[in-house]
Amino acid sequence: MKPLEQTEAAFGKAETALRTGMESMLASLGAASKTAQTIGIAWVDYTKQSFEHAAAAAEKIAKAGTLAKALEIQAEYAKGSYERGLAEAATLRDLYAAMAKDLAKPFESLGLPKAG
Repeated sequence: MKPLEQTEAAFGKAETALRTGMESMLASLGAASKTAQTIGIAWVDYTKQSFEHAAAAAEKIAKAGTLAKALEIQAEYAKGSYERGLAEAATLRDLYAAMAKDLAKPFESLGLPKAG
């Protein structure tokens, strides 16, 4: 093979690798973008639900006839709020992990050692 042919072949391989890498990167960013959108929607939904639960608890407390009943309602609200927060944290953890995996996909072919 002549030097010019070798150079052209090398450029062809480089162009193919670059195109494949760019396509992979764009697909990865598209998937990560969708996951980021899902994360945003989850945050908005959680915030809305939290506000609604707080408003409902405040209304119940205002209508409570005794201090003991008001404290019981407050305890129920606190427990429910804590449980909903834990569930939401788990959901968001999974979404952020999925987004990180999406962003890492183009680099998997580089042969780098995997974490964990």
